[in-house]
Amino acid sequence: MKENNLAIQNELPNDDIKNLIYTIRGKQVMLDSDVAALYH
Repeated sequence: MKENNLAIQNELPNDDIKNLIYTIRGKQVMLDSDVAALYH
C-alpha cells in the first residue's frame, strides 16, 4: 500500500490551525482556500 505523500509545507502551531476551523450548522469546517494555503 502506497503512503500518502501530502505534507504540510509550513508547520503551524496547533492553535493557528484551530483558528482556521469554523463551526457552521453544528459541523466543523475549513475553507478550501485555508486548506490550499496549508498544503501549497
